[in-house]
Amino acid sequence: MKTYRVKAVRESEEQLVLEILQNLQRKGTIVFEEEQVDPNTTRSKATTPATEEQVQEIIDEAELMPYYTEQEAKNILHL
Repeated sequence: MKTYRVKAVRESEEQLVLEILQNLQRKGTIVFEEEQVDPNTTRSKATTPATEEQVQEIIDEAELMPYYTEQEAKNILHL
């Protein structure tokens, strides 16, 4: 299953896009949920936490382990 972010290009078309998505949901084609955005951050409340495997991959890619402990690397990367 894939997740997509949909944004109406024009505010005037927002209602039409919403109706299309709701219609697809009624037909059982999609699951439609409005994302709740925290105004204090740019992150969505609907984000999924990284798995431990993903965290390890991020730390490995950042090449921090020779210089920092795993916990320090996680803190530096805000994981």
